[in-house]
Amino acid sequence: MRLTPQSIRRIADGLVIEGPQGPVLIYREMERINVKYQGDQLVNGSAAAYSKSLLKQAIELTNQFPFGWRIDADGTQRITDHQRYYEQTFRPDLRGIEILKRWTRS
Repeated sequence: MRLTPQSIRRIADGLVIEGPQGPVLIYREMERINVKYQGDQLVNGSAAAYSKSLLKQAIELTNQFPFGWRIDADGTQRITDHQRYYEQTFRPDLRGIEILKRWTRS
């Protein structure tokens, strides 16, 4: 299964990735991104491996997504395409990957 931007959604505690074997919670503690399997189909090591795999896929999707902005090394957000930035601002289905992008860049 390939993830889409809509596979990653924001919730109060962080983000949820909807995958084929169940959802995975992604949350940030300090400078670290953690994952926790939320489904009931997998247990122990396979749940942990699945969670890490989904996070890796989500980060790859986020890195490849054509955002209308970028984050500089100092943490400043720079708009690179004003039209695309404007269009994406009004798309709540992109909030999850936007947050993940910020988490991986800071």
